Formats: sequence, C-alpha cells, structure tokens
Amino acid sequence: MIEKMKKFSIFFSGEQGHVLEKLQNESMVEIGALPETFGFEKILTDKTRIEEKIARLEFLKGVVKKVEGKDFSGRILLSGEEERDVVEKFPLEEIYGRFLKISGEVERREKLAARISTLKNELETISLLEIIPSDLFSLRNFSFLLFGLDKKSQYFPEDMDGVTAEKAGEKGNQVFWMAVFPGEMKKKVLADVERRKGKILNIRRWNKKPVDIISKLDRVFENNCRLREKAEREMEDILRYKNRIFVYYDHISSVLNYVLAQQRLGSSKFVKGFAGWIKAKDVARFEKFIKEHIPEAFLHTQDPAPGENVPISFENTRLVEPFEVVTDLYGRPAYRNIDPTGHLSLFFAVSFAFCITDAGYGLILILLALLLMKKFRLMPAFAKFMKLLLYSGIATLLMGIITGSWFGDLLKRLPESFLPARALKGLVILDPLGGGNKAFIFLGWAIIIGYIQIVWGLVLNLYNSVKETGLKKSGEAVSLLSIQLLAGILIAVIAAGHKRDMSPYFIRVPAVLLGLSFLYLMQAKAREQKGIVMKLFWAFYGAYNVMASNLLGDILSYSRLFGLGLTTAVLGLVVNEMVFMSTGIPYAGYIIAAVLFIGGHLGNLAINLLGGYVHTSRLQYLEFFTKFFESGGKEFNPLKKTRKYTCITGEKGS
Repeated sequence: MIEKMKKFSIFFSGEQGHVLEKLQNESMVEIGALPETFGFEKILTDKTRIEEKIARLEFLKGVVKKVEGKDFSGRILLSGEEERDVVEKFPLEEIYGRFLKISGEVERREKLAARISTLKNELETISLLEIIPSDLFSLRNFSFLLFGLDKKSQYFPEDMDGVTAEKAGEKGNQVFWMAVFPGEMKKKVLADVERRKGKILNIRRWNKKPVDIISKLDRVFENNCRLREKAEREMEDILRYKNRIFVYYDHISSVLNYVLAQQRLGSSKFVKGFAGWIKAKDVARFEKFIKEHIPEAFLHTQDPAPGENVPISFENTRLVEPFEVVTDLYGRPAYRNIDPTGHLSLFFAVSFAFCITDAGYGLILILLALLLMKKFRLMPAFAKFMKLLLYSGIATLLMGIITGSWFGDLLKRLPESFLPARALKGLVILDPLGGGNKAFIFLGWAIIIGYIQIVWGLVLNLYNSVKETGLKKSGEAVSLLSIQLLAGILIAVIAAGHKRDMSPYFIRVPAVLLGLSFLYLMQAKAREQKGIVMKLFWAFYGAYNVMASNLLGDILSYSRLFGLGLTTAVLGLVVNEMVFMSTGIPYAGYIIAAVLFIGGHLGNLAINLLGGYVHTSRLQYLEFFTKFFESGGKEFNPLKKTRKYTCITGEKGS
C-alpha cells in the first residue's frame, strides 16, 4: 500500500549543519525548500569542489573497470571506524594524478598502435613495389595510377601499348597494380580500369620503399606494445586501492547529498528553516529527534493539499514486497491512487507459472533464487528481484505438478513401477498435451484468469471513482463493472444451457441488464460532449470500445499464457525425444543424452523465462493497470547516507 505522508515545516535558530548531519543518519525526511512567500533567503553553498572529487572518483572507478573487465558488484562490508579511517587517510589527489598519467600513456599507446595498423594496412597494397612512391610524383609528362583488380580478372597492363606496370601487392582476393603511362593516356587508362571493375586507390608521397617503411613500422609497433604493456601493468596497481576508492565514493556522494540539502534551507536574520516530507508513522520519531537535538525548534505538520505532488513510499508485507519490482518498472502511482503491487502479486505469479508450466523448471528457479539471494544479500534491489523469482518459481512448481510436466514429459517416460512417479501422476489435474480437448481446457484456464483480473481491475476503478467523486458520480465506473460481470454471467449461462434445460429467464435477465448497462454507458459518454454529432459519436464509440477492449481484446490477450505454456511443454518433449533417441548410440550414447538433457532443458528454461517475464509484465501494464492505475508519483527520497558500494556493520538496514 501507499504510505500516508505528511508535509512539514521546521524553524530553528543557530547552525543548521549539525541538524542536517543528524537527520542524514536517521534517513526519515525528504528535505525541500520553504515557500518563497515566507521571505527566507537561500543558504549559498559551493559544491564545485565536491563535484570535482566525484568526477575524479568516477575516473578511478572507470580505471578499475578497465583493469578487471567488469563493473564492480557486491558490497564492501566494514565498520564505521574503518570507514572513517579510509575517509581521513585516502590520498585522492595523489592517486588520481598518478593513474591519470598512466591512463593517458595507455591511451596514447593504443592510438599509436591503431595508427600504425592503419598505415601498415595501407602499405600492404604497395608492399611489392621496388620504386620509391615519392619519385612517381616528380615524373614529367607521365601519369601513374594505383588500382586493384580481382584475382580472377585478366591482368590489365599486358594488353595496352605505352603502359608500364608493376605488381604492387596482394590482399585477400585483390591484386594491386602500379601503372605508369603518358599523360594523354590517362582517360583511356581510367576507362579501361573501370571496364574491368577495378578499384582506384590513392597513394601517399612515401620517401622510402614500402617494404622498408613496413619494416620500420613493425619495429615501432613492437616497441610501442612493450611500452603499452608496461603502462597496463602499472595500471593494475589500482586494484590495491579498489575498496578504498568505492568506500570514499560513497562518502563523497553522501557529502554531496548533504550539501544539496543545505542549498534547500532558508535563512533570515534570526531564524533558519526548511520544509519537506515525512511518513506519517515517523512523525512521532521526528518530534522526539527535534526535542533531543534542537529543543528550541518549531515544527508544523499538515496533510498534503489536493493536487500536490506527494512523494510515494510503499509499505507492503514481506510477502508482497518483491512484486514492487513490477510496479516500479512501470512507474509509481499518484499519491491518492491505489498501490497496485498487492493486487497484481497473485495474478503475476499465476500468469508466470502458466508461461513456464514445468515443475522441474520451477525447482531450478527456486534453487537459483535462494542461492543468489544468499550471495547478494547485501544488495537489497537485487535480492528483492530474486525473491520475486523465488515466488514465481514456487508458482511454476505448483503449476507443473497439476499439469504433470516435469522436465517436459519425463514423468510419462518413467516406469509405472517407480513409486514417486506414480504418486506425482496422481496429482495431475490437467495435462495440456494429453490429447482430446485438454489443450482447449488449458486455454480456458488462461482466459478465466484474464477475466478475473480484468474484473478486479474494474472493481479497483470503481473504488477509486467512489473515493474521489462519490457513488452518485461513479455511474460510468459502475456500468463498466456491470457490463464485464453480466457478460461473463451470460456466457456461463449459455454454456451451461447446452448441458441441461434451464429457464429462459436465466438468459433474459442478464441480457436485459447488460443492455441497460450499455445504454447507461452510452448516455454517460454522450453527456460529457457538446453537440449532437459528438454526443452520438462518443456514445457509440464508448460502447464499441468496451466490447472491443474489455470484453474481447484484453481478455483474449491472456491466451498468450496458453501459447507460451504449450511452447515450453512441447520444446521439453522434443528435448526428451532427442535424449532417449541418443541412448541408442553405442558407447557415447548416454554421455550425449546427458549433455542434451542438461543443455536442452536449460536452454528451454532460459528462452521461456525471458518470454514469461516479459509477457506476464505486459499483461499487468496493458490489460490490468489501464483499468484503474494513475501514474505520476515520484519516489520518496529521504536525506540519507549513500550506500551504493558499502555496508556498515551495525548500521540500520545493514
């Protein structure tokens, strides 16, 4: 759910530095500026030096990444005393200056290597020339041309009078020629080269034979490589400072947060103050903090004004919290809207399970999530995503059990005498690949899940409408929900009527109510418009939109769950077929079968894991959220210490 927020203003005398420092340790208030009408002046602070330090540390982080070949991951675990020791003794300017010089040398050597390679590549086209290219430019009354021909082409120079040619070099499927001829023949030579689909090349005024230049470039390149390797070895020394760089980075980032908060403070001749946001549940703790640290201060709290851009903080149970990942990828809801996290949680897990539909894959996801949660327990965001994967894996395991899918159709291939297999087969409710109409029943399950979620979205839409405008002005929301419910009831009654005799009233009553709901919706849409043409258009378009979107498009979109689930099952079956066929190969058959089984099923899981997550999220965003969700909320961002790379033992949240 969305935390209730309070807006506050606080005024006090004396220095503000110790107040902000203490508040930063508490991580409970988001600091903003006082309204301009209060007449307070802003406190000017210079953050240039801090930003310079951040830039230097970003450079050093980049050097670490270049040396290790990957981004830094994980957290550095240390005590507060160890952090203070690093902050006090870290020689930033010295380390920055040293590695800036080394990095510049490496970059210069890399550019020189690239330049030498370019020149050598160019010289390869004339490496066989026995003349000095610059001599060609001093010829009088003669022209020259360097061109390349395909090796399959007939050599050009041998069938032209007045042309002297020399093979200049070879590269790939090209042969390069240097031709010298009287100046008046230039057009004729160019035309002949063009006729033979030759490629004309430029040549520099090299003052030595190409082979001699290449030899010299090789020596320079070799020496340059030695110097570059030496600089790269020196750059590797940065790993001695690696942890201290990241610890100091977090410290300086915290200092920058502190300075930015200072800039939001207001000051007058005798009083200083600031405004901001705080969770309603933390107000008592804030009051206690003020009484302890600035007893002379005056604190005023109030509820947010209508339409005010209130920061959003979620407060969900530990079971629901991992699904905040799904909500945050879409965006935070507006303050007075509903937090969709709890409402989507069960639907997300079930929909994901539909897409994978394999108990074996579910077990792999569970084990993988537990392993990574333990390994990255100090990275809250990643651990939260892994917990989402854990819940999705549990749902997948259950779905696989009731559909009898264990690594494809492995369960069917095990002998009946195998007791665990017999027990698991007894838990199967529906096998989508079991033949008959079972696949269509599986499709029906997916459609029913979609129908229930769409109905629930419209219930939330009605709740929002009643909360904002009251029941009397929520007629459109009521009609949308009633249309969805009555359409479902009508379809269910008609389907049931094929199996047993039913009173016609069971069909007529919901049909009449459905028609009345459509009429009310059309009337509501028309009432919002001006002019008879617009009223008619929006009345009929509104009814059409509900039928095409809510009743057909949105619900049928859930059929993708059926498609993805069936795809996973069929691919698993194909893998198993290949595995059991491989066992017939003499000697190496069982080894090949094991490789195919592991590689095939892991590949199938990887492909469908991505597809399952993407399509399940899409259903939430496009089919569910569109019924009630109002975006635009900004995340609550309290003043706190930066802990991107570090975790202090004993600190709150560590």
